[in-house]
Amino acid sequence: MSGQAWIPRFGAADPHPGGTLAAHWLTAPAAINVLALVAFTAALCWRIDQIRRHGGGLQALAMTVAVAALTLAFVVSNNSASHTIDDWIVAGASRLCFYGLLALGVASLIVVFFYPGAKVSRERRAGVEAVPLVAALVGLQVSLTFVPTNMREASLSHWTLTNWGYALFYLIACGYLAYGFSACVRSVRRYLALSGGYLRTALTILIAGLALLAVGAVIQILYVLGNATGVADAGWLLATSRWVEALGVVGFLIGISFPMVHAKWHGLTARRRRRRHAQELLPLWELVTGAVPEVVLPDTGRISPTALLHRRVIEIRDAITQLGPFLPDAFDYATTEVRAAMVRMAAARRTDEGMRSGAVRDVLPAVGDGLEGDAAPLLELSAALAALPEIGEEPEGEDPEGEDPEGEEPEGATG
Repeated sequence: MSGQAWIPRFGAADPHPGGTLAAHWLTAPAAINVLALVAFTAALCWRIDQIRRHGGGLQALAMTVAVAALTLAFVVSNNSASHTIDDWIVAGASRLCFYGLLALGVASLIVVFFYPGAKVSRERRAGVEAVPLVAALVGLQVSLTFVPTNMREASLSHWTLTNWGYALFYLIACGYLAYGFSACVRSVRRYLALSGGYLRTALTILIAGLALLAVGAVIQILYVLGNATGVADAGWLLATSRWVEALGVVGFLIGISFPMVHAKWHGLTARRRRRRHAQELLPLWELVTGAVPEVVLPDTGRISPTALLHRRVIEIRDAITQLGPFLPDAFDYATTEVRAAMVRMAAARRTDEGMRSGAVRDVLPAVGDGLEGDAAPLLELSAALAALPEIGEEPEGEDPEGEDPEGEEPEGATG
């Protein structure tokens, strides 16, 4: 991950800070930086809340550390924060903190995405990954000590790379990032082979983003080597690495957040659907619980749409079981409209005659698994019941007095 693609440029004081700042934030990579900072901050808050609610093992802890490290890296990359750190500690400390946090975040991602096998557990892989991480952090600190003070806050360029300490710093940083992102790609590919549906799409996007980040780090290494050795000053490599890494950040963010967004959207639509189903069951629920009120469960106050639907399904099925002795045998193969009329008649008889003994019947079996399958036949019956005319209401177009539409008496009525 290059400093230029992820963070504002480290540089000396600008005589026109307003114009420079505006020009910087109008660039596409900088806009992506802002979006990434917001996304990582929101993800960090979400991860902390998830651990508070549900706890978690090593994978959950590693993900939290990764999100926290990447979020802090963006905070450190801010111009004001970087200058403050450099003033309080030592020149170049902000750059060391930035790449150290990136390395910690990438190492945590390796643990998160690691596919455990029969011989290597996630815990053991975490211990193994500590070795290259510590080596990289020590190498960054040592190489920075050989960089002149006037270069430590300067941006990556042909001039700064004439110092071997500066070049070594970037070679270590980009080398570790390339290694880490490549390791993540290898692990995620194993999950991809076992996934399907939306998860497969998310993992594909995630792999593309991680691969682009690894490629961007490799391009950065080529640029550093070319300038440090004097072979070539290919500025287009630096520009290319910035855009490749920016695209990689976008792919990584989409891939890592897509399952969470999908789950959230699925939960919202499921709650809306179950709230609507609970309302659609109301005609049937009112009829059968009016005849068999003892099946109604105690009121527990405000409940979720899922709990409300589940409760109404249970109460309706318990009530219909009580109405079983009043239902004819034809109920099992009758149409939904006829079943609705039979249930209404059975409810009326239960109210008039009271409880009747009889064999327990399994009526209206579920048409699928879960709550939705259990509620489906009840929803059909409730809709048919709501469409029935009220008892005593004459069909439209018929005269209750037996006279024809012209008001004449029928033939044979007098005589």
